[in-house]
Amino acid sequence: DRSIVHPHGILHDVLVRVAEFVFPADFVILDMEEDKEVEPLLLGRPFQATGRALIDVERGELMLRTDG
Repeated sequence: DRSIVHPHGILHDVLVRVAEFVFPADFVILDMEEDKEVEPLLLGRPFQATGRALIDVERGELMLRTDG
């Protein structure tokens, strides 16, 4: 929606569990207005790279791949 927000802070090295995998991730804290029609899921680029994320924006799908 082209809105501009400024970071309120950063959480470093938060351990995130996905199934049996645990990844360290950094999260940027944003102070922005709530949109009740959208349930946001915020994942940083390092987390997406670690989880080998495949994002299909048109379908609204996010897949995290693992080996094995």
